Amino acid sequence: MEKRKKIAVAIYTATAIWCAFLLLSLRFGFLKGFFYDTMYAHVQGIDFFPVEKSFRNLLAGRSIFDTFGAPMYGPYATWFLYHPASSILLGLWFGAMAPWTAYCTWTVLSLALMGVAAWVIARCGSDPVRKALVTLLMMGSFPAFIMLYVGNVQAVVVLAVALILAAVETIREEGATRRSDWMLLAGLLLSLFSKPVVLAMLPLLLMLKQTRKAAVRAIAVYAVVSLAFLVLPFLNPDAMSWKQRADLATHPETVRQTMNIYTNNFVVTPPMKDNSVHWLAMMGLSDYRMLHVDVYSLSAFLDMALQQHTAEAWFRAPGILVLEMSLLVMLIDDNRKRLEAAATVLMAATMMLFVTYGLVWEYHYTMVFPVVAVLLMRERQTIADGIICALGLIVWLPSLFIFVNAGDATSQFVQTLIRVDRVVPAALIFCILVGKLAAEFAAQGVPGILRGAFKTHAFPSED
Repeated sequence: MEKRKKIAVAIYTATAIWCAFLLLSLRFGFLKGFFYDTMYAHVQGIDFFPVEKSFRNLLAGRSIFDTFGAPMYGPYATWFLYHPASSILLGLWFGAMAPWTAYCTWTVLSLALMGVAAWVIARCGSDPVRKALVTLLMMGSFPAFIMLYVGNVQAVVVLAVALILAAVETIREEGATRRSDWMLLAGLLLSLFSKPVVLAMLPLLLMLKQTRKAAVRAIAVYAVVSLAFLVLPFLNPDAMSWKQRADLATHPETVRQTMNIYTNNFVVTPPMKDNSVHWLAMMGLSDYRMLHVDVYSLSAFLDMALQQHTAEAWFRAPGILVLEMSLLVMLIDDNRKRLEAAATVLMAATMMLFVTYGLVWEYHYTMVFPVVAVLLMRERQTIADGIICALGLIVWLPSLFIFVNAGDATSQFVQTLIRVDRVVPAALIFCILVGKLAAEFAAQGVPGILRGAFKTHAFPSED
């Protein structure tokens, strides 16, 4: 054990040195040649500036989502599209800071949040070397670096997923406790009030008796706060009527055509200034694809590789499959086996983003690491778990962009190549998790519903 503690100290030391190097690279460009954005786009902080701009808008009585209206905050910005509450929850802390000072502060805080996520998962095991490896995994990846570079709030989402997965691991090993209940509640709220990636998890969490109370509480808080940001004038200065919202919600095609910032040439129209745009845009962007070198989605990869528009049904099927697996979990009689299957379903739900969503950026791949970290901390690992960890290591490393950064970033070959070691490992992890569940359902004698699901969804047609 003493030897393993010494190894752990060495890994922690290496992690600290490497993280310091990552922070210095943000200032001096040591890793400039590893990413398209650092090499050509030069958009440092672009995802952070709209967060603070949204808060300043609110103080001035303007729409939270009017990102591009004068006065600007920082040199550039992407469109603010998080939950409107995150404008206050995040923007409040940087209100008195100049743009670049605020960005630097947020960068350090983001790295600290990744460290907290690592600590939360590391508590699920006792081996010091694995704890140290989890810290390096979560804090030092190349996707984490590009997350820090653009200033995205992704670290909040990674922490949210880490809390949820760790809570279920705790329940699986020790039973439901007050700590697991609060971890689960905190994880759900962090995601719901930033990026709602946990929506696919909620059906299962509501069905399991050990997680139901926290899930119901999270939904209740979410509903009350969300309603406040729709009905209170000082929180929603450019509000639409409920009739207008209902018309848009029942006509998703209109939303897709008129409320997509990319097809609108970054013009925020009046309906897009209402706080309901956070939810409406989920419909407007759900099937949207952008064949850009920065986009690392499965749909972009397949469209480029096959040189044709792949069927939308292929990317809707995983979501249906996760829901079906959530229902099948409840057919397992043995409580421990049910919780093991539930943990795997939640991991598959985490990975679902990478096989369904059309706009996946490289920093999104930081969400792979909570899944890998949880498996790494388990005392007993299956062959499938080991393969997932190996695939996670591929995602952790630099992308293949380092071999083509002097080439034509607009060519189909180059864009397909640089997506391979992000898209393929993530898709394989999702498939392996589904395979693990299929094997578990078969072992537990769950009825053959899953076979029907595969027949229905594994090979969808255009219809």
